Amino acid sequence: MSLHRLINSNLAYNTWANERIVQWLTTLDESILYQQADSSYSSIDLTVQHIHRVERYWSTFIHEKDITDFDWSVLENQATQNLIDLQSQSLLMQQSMANFDESQLNQVLVLDTPWSKNNQARFHYIFHMLNHSTYHRGQIVSIARQLGVTEGIPGTDYNGFN
Repeated sequence: MSLHRLINSNLAYNTWANERIVQWLTTLDESILYQQADSSYSSIDLTVQHIHRVERYWSTFIHEKDITDFDWSVLENQATQNLIDLQSQSLLMQQSMANFDESQLNQVLVLDTPWSKNNQARFHYIFHMLNHSTYHRGQIVSIARQLGVTEGIPGTDYNGFN
């Protein structure tokens, strides 16, 4: 399998998994999305926002656009919009990154931020971003279970996608 095909398959998986999480979360009472829980981010809504912001950040970087003044702001009491934004971002990434050819995927990008400095091929940053989203989708499920939600939790394993 080519790197291009592998990346596109994983981007499609990320879109599929985010869509499944979003569809499930929209069936819950919105107040649950704001309830406090013990996790990296203290609510489902804040975790959704984190996934969205980080996908947007890495997408900006991966497309070699300026990340200097990236907007990391948190949106209060806008869970429905945050779910829509996550779904839109995932699809946008899938569509835009599908255009990278093998040489572009192997192109080394230099990351120079206060919290991280790195020189890696573009495809490594893409996989980092996708793994990050997978990690936090798992946290969303864990938070929901802490809050007593047991019904309708979707499977989002890659094997289920394939």
